[in-house]
Amino acid sequence: MINSTRFGQVDVDSAVTFTFPHGIPGFEASTQWKMFYEIGDDGKPKSGFVFYLQSLSDPDACLPIADPGVFGFGCEFVLSDAELAELELEDTKDLAVLVVLSNKGPESEPVSLQNVFANIAAPILINVKSQIGMQKIFAGPEAKISQVVA
Repeated sequence: MINSTRFGQVDVDSAVTFTFPHGIPGFEASTQWKMFYEIGDDGKPKSGFVFYLQSLSDPDACLPIADPGVFGFGCEFVLSDAELAELELEDTKDLAVLVVLSNKGPESEPVSLQNVFANIAAPILINVKSQIGMQKIFAGPEAKISQVVA
């Protein structure tokens, strides 16, 4: 059971959680995470593409994430041997690549896609088979920090 700031009290089945052995930058102490989506008043998901990665140890740590493909862009990169070992990745088909979303619009206004940006310089990588994840951070002058999603 967790008591999330965003979702309230929720029962969590440990069989469907993700382990980030080193946490996520900014949330290094949070190594166990669960993916959620918001449900509207009609009982259906509010959005077909935004999910939330919720820390199981920090009720305030909740990251909006999405598959970059739904916005028409992808991520290409090479993982080091150490990263492959950390993810226990044997087949790239088991790798989910997700981007963290942020709202650059005024807090007083409703969220609009024109103000939502995807952090493509630091995708979240999850081996869906082993349920192990990490955030891959690209550095250097070539690293594009974010991409508008609309």
